[in-house]
Amino acid sequence: MGARDPDLRGLIFSAAACGAPVGGRITLGEDEADHQAYEVQVTPFGGDHLLITARDVTFETNLTRALLKSRDLYKDLMHCSADFGWETDAHGTFSYVSPMGALGWSAQDMNGRSAQSLLKLAPEDASIVFSTRIPQKATKVRAANKQGESVLLLVSCVPVFDAQGDWRGARGVARDITREHERDKALKLDQARQSLLARIVLDIRTEADPLEILSSASAAAAQALRTDKAWALRRRDADNEDTINRSPEDTPLVQLAIKALERPGHESDEDAFVELGQGDHANCLIASAGLAQGISATLAFSRDTMTEPWRAHEVELIHGIAGHLAIALKQAEMMRKLRILSRVDDMTGLLNRRALFEEMEKRLGHQKRSRRQGCFLFIDLDYFKQVNDRLGHAAGDAVLRKLGQLMREQSRVGDLEGRIGGDEFGLWLEDTDLAGAHHKAHSLLALVPNLRKAAGDPASPLSMSIGIAQTAPEFIETPDMLADAADEALYKAKKNGRSTIVVAEPRSYPGTPDTNSQG
Repeated sequence: MGARDPDLRGLIFSAAACGAPVGGRITLGEDEADHQAYEVQVTPFGGDHLLITARDVTFETNLTRALLKSRDLYKDLMHCSADFGWETDAHGTFSYVSPMGALGWSAQDMNGRSAQSLLKLAPEDASIVFSTRIPQKATKVRAANKQGESVLLLVSCVPVFDAQGDWRGARGVARDITREHERDKALKLDQARQSLLARIVLDIRTEADPLEILSSASAAAAQALRTDKAWALRRRDADNEDTINRSPEDTPLVQLAIKALERPGHESDEDAFVELGQGDHANCLIASAGLAQGISATLAFSRDTMTEPWRAHEVELIHGIAGHLAIALKQAEMMRKLRILSRVDDMTGLLNRRALFEEMEKRLGHQKRSRRQGCFLFIDLDYFKQVNDRLGHAAGDAVLRKLGQLMREQSRVGDLEGRIGGDEFGLWLEDTDLAGAHHKAHSLLALVPNLRKAAGDPASPLSMSIGIAQTAPEFIETPDMLADAADEALYKAKKNGRSTIVVAEPRSYPGTPDTNSQG
């Protein structure tokens, strides 16, 4: 009264004004932690007197407020953790569904309906969750929404018993996790695809030859996809002529790969593309690595698509393989060209000194085993410096190129032609004795007029001197040793007046006998 509480004063004035009892609830205290609640009754009596009685209801008020907060909290938690709450009776019929309904149905539509028939549940799923007799936590079941679409529900529930302990139904919460499940499934498929692709790419990158690259890629992909496989590879040289390699097998799938490789429009701007077969080959999947560095390829796969159709993630996998395949083939072709460039003399197109001697070493090893003979010709152009000095370096270059061309044109299969350096050339004659080497040397001397013509001066003193060294089967020789012997003979030819042929003297190499030749 001293605080002149407006609610209490209002009750008093109302009772005095109307002359009848007035009741109400008042709360005293400003701080919520210290407030007190009372139920107050104001009753007029004796003319101008009022009887005020009050009952402390602070505890009841606090308990009611706590219960309301708890109910709101439960509702909020349920909305956060589940799409709908539900309760079923002993027959599996919905007796309660949260007000928002679920899966396209309103709560009114669902109440009184069988959970199994409404949601198109398998009998075992219906008994596990909507008619459960033991608590279930985060159980996944397949159901159908109002539109008949398949959905995946995550259900947590408990059984309901009456006071006598008899089972009366179940209650719980459920959430539609279809989208989450599809995202997880797609993520796992993508991870599996990336892992498989990484393994296949690693296999591809360990190979350097395009044929081995294709064979490895097709085998790994076919194993992953459970398919038959084939491949085809096309190389295009500077003359625009195609060379096609293919899988060793001779099957219709191989022919399909070749046909796809030769199809107009195959040389697209894309590094790689994937397409399904047509007509009789509708069960096939074809991957193409576009033309680059003069090389292109196709992979073809087939399986019984009536029982196992192609899936999107499999097509993506093959597309990824084709992309990496295009890169690997480009790199392999570039490396091949680099190896060729590292072995070929730019001016003449012949083998350079290193490549010539490497190949000769292989031939010498073979000849030691076969006991056959070979000869090496060391060729040097006479008066070549005069050509450069009088006619210019362009004329000298023309002479070198012409000699390289003539040596290639007039050599046999198995012979090796190379430019050792400057105006010095080397020629290895496979399975040739001294008589054959002499004949070859004279045919080279007969080419001198062609060289003079290439220089632009038929009257030029340009000629060539040749030293010949025959292999010595009784000794282990290296290309350098054989070249030194031929070079020494060449020096004698120069000394004897040039434009002549000299054969190296029989050689002796102390300490290097070929023990295989000793009888």
